[in-house]
Amino acid sequence: MNIRIIFLGLCFIFCHYKMIAQEVKLSLEFKSGHLFSEWLLNDTIPTRVMLETGFPKVVINEKFVNKYLKGKVKMEKAPENTQIALWGRKGSNKVSYFIKDTLVINGKEIMIDALVSDFSSNKSWKNRDIVFPLRDLPGITEVNIKDQYMIIDRSLKYSSDYLEFNVEYDEGTKGLYLETSLNIFDSLQTKEILKGRFLLDLGAPNAIFLNRTNSKVENFVNQSDRMILKDTTRFKPNPRMNLSIIMPNKINIDKISLKGEYIVALNLFGKQSEKYIGIIGNHFFKNFTIIFDYERNKICLKPTTDNVFFLNKIENPNR
Repeated sequence: MNIRIIFLGLCFIFCHYKMIAQEVKLSLEFKSGHLFSEWLLNDTIPTRVMLETGFPKVVINEKFVNKYLKGKVKMEKAPENTQIALWGRKGSNKVSYFIKDTLVINGKEIMIDALVSDFSSNKSWKNRDIVFPLRDLPGITEVNIKDQYMIIDRSLKYSSDYLEFNVEYDEGTKGLYLETSLNIFDSLQTKEILKGRFLLDLGAPNAIFLNRTNSKVENFVNQSDRMILKDTTRFKPNPRMNLSIIMPNKINIDKISLKGEYIVALNLFGKQSEKYIGIIGNHFFKNFTIIFDYERNKICLKPTTDNVFFLNKIENPNR
């Protein structure tokens, strides 16, 4: 009898683990420099999702909440002046409610701590139902922008084609950052170097942004003047942005070399942006299959295009 009970107990634990760790593959859309996906909420509700890695909270469109969730989840009215500060730029979104409850997302029960806001005045969000940080998904997440898919609760195993990076977790943004060096080269292979913290942000619509409110960045931009785009007749940026576009012949960041991309240097506003000299965005990540492992503070990259290659790759003996 005891052996049978132990056997049944082990079977239950194994089956329970399999249910928790079961992978879910979903489609991705890369549009206007942002990543979107179509999810199923509470098994029946089609949900338009914008994915983020540099944003600290799940945010749900007030219109969507009123239509599908009001009266079905635990909601608390937000204090009158509660605002969402928009990362890296001026402006904010008013928060109307807080939601703390369990939702079934793509067949998995996920506890969310979300803000409810009117998306209509936010150009990036207005046609979406939820802004969702990858950090709030269960387990390990794989993202492939080129082949337009993501895998939730992915297996930990991956091949030696991946390069592994140790990154740090920022509680303020629920994002990961890399402390590293950026090297840019002109056509004569003369380089300029910038060192510091870069936030990893799938919601940032460029390869690399630099924060000109940082004095080190301003010096770097001045030293890179020969690589700055001088003809700006195609666009008229707001003077407060202090925007410059750097067009190097080649970009090296940490152990990766990248070609065919440019760097946007501008003033990034907000308390969170003060910690970073820049952002690594989705025009960089679109060249890779990316594995986000928040529990171990690691990301793993495998090239999917000819625009990138690894510099002096050292194999991980633990794989």
